[in-house]
Amino acid sequence: MKTFKLITLRILCCLISVIGYSQSYLTNVTPITSGGDFSTPIWSPDGEKILFTNHENSTLFFIDLKKSNKVEKVKSGEGIGYLANWSIDSNNIIFREKPIGGTFSNLEVKSINLVSKKEKVLAGVHPDNTKMVAQTKSGDNLLVYINQKTLKLEAKKGVNGKPWVITKEDGQFYHPIVSPNQEYVVVHQGANMYSYRISGKDQRKDLGIGLASSWLPDSSGVVTFEDKSEDGHTVSASDLFYISARSSKKIQLTATPDTVEMWGDISPNGKQIAFSDEKTGAIFIADFNLNK
Repeated sequence: MKTFKLITLRILCCLISVIGYSQSYLTNVTPITSGGDFSTPIWSPDGEKILFTNHENSTLFFIDLKKSNKVEKVKSGEGIGYLANWSIDSNNIIFREKPIGGTFSNLEVKSINLVSKKEKVLAGVHPDNTKMVAQTKSGDNLLVYINQKTLKLEAKKGVNGKPWVITKEDGQFYHPIVSPNQEYVVVHQGANMYSYRISGKDQRKDLGIGLASSWLPDSSGVVTFEDKSEDGHTVSASDLFYISARSSKKIQLTATPDTVEMWGDISPNGKQIAFSDEKTGAIFIADFNLNK
């Protein structure tokens, strides 16, 4: 039955390639899961594995594309999939978890080793900053996070560094994603996306409506998606877009009425993209071809 489902998905994928990816931004679109209810894929830094969760963010899974190429469960827990990410060495998954008897206001950041399944608490990692970035010249990690009291976007160098405010405007901000060169951050306010210099200099850029999910490895732009709902509750349509960091030029990557593409994530070498189809719960990968 699983084989039949996978074959069916591959046939569907070929039809989608003809209909919705005709501009060749995405080619060789291939499902890597069969069945299930998956979402939010994230490439490992070595480009060999993909982490994802379910729609409730209650379970973590991954696939090793170089080995078994099958879905493996990592761990379950309330909200555990939200902001989960990879360690720099691709051997551990970093996640947030409520301590026993605790609440979401005092989350612990932990890592779990994929082989030994051993867990440990990561001291000094902000719950909104689970992506382990390279160290700055001073030797401290750059932390970019939402201040839960002010709901402003802040940054600091090192756990004990002095924080500065990036978003000077009024309003609530959420879901920041930092560029690989650590110079820019895209953050969301309402239905809009905005790009800021992390230093706090210059005016922000309005990138329009949507949700940004991944920077390109060279920090040249971001992949976003725009979802729509007919009843105000269930997502009925969504497509992927690319927005240039320099010019804010927007390119539509997909146009597939029968596929609800969301959460696009670019591979570390910039040559592939992973995304989820929120309609079928499948995770896809494709070759990413963008002439910027």
